[in-house]
Amino acid sequence: MITARRVLVLDDDEANRILLEVALKTQGFLCEGARTGAEALEKARQTPFDIALIDVNLPDMNGLEVACRLRSADPNIVIISATIDDDDATIRRAKATGCDVFMVKPFDLDVLLHFLTTLDSIQVRRSERLQIVDNTGIPRFH
Repeated sequence: MITARRVLVLDDDEANRILLEVALKTQGFLCEGARTGAEALEKARQTPFDIALIDVNLPDMNGLEVACRLRSADPNIVIISATIDDDDATIRRAKATGCDVFMVKPFDLDVLLHFLTTLDSIQVRRSERLQIVDNTGIPRFH
């Protein structure tokens, strides 16, 4: 029996967070949302997650700092950073902080759902390269 993957959705924009939570739940994911980095870290301390979808620009701390702390606490969690800032410096920082996937905002919800439902967590974690996903749906690597 395959168990549903647990997903932490960190986004300070309430409408985005709720949309993502509802969409993921309809695809069979177990989902919890957080509005701030501190809230996300507290939820991750209480409950193990398989995947964390993290907005980079947050009001209380940078999402990449949250990613770094999540990676330190759980080396097996798949961390997906999401930001509109897809410049080389941000991509390098995402990779350095332990992110596995870099989603370029705004992203198409169908592209995200397809990516998550077909995600091979073990393969993603074994890769030394950061996978970049945008609305083309064609993965590239950094």
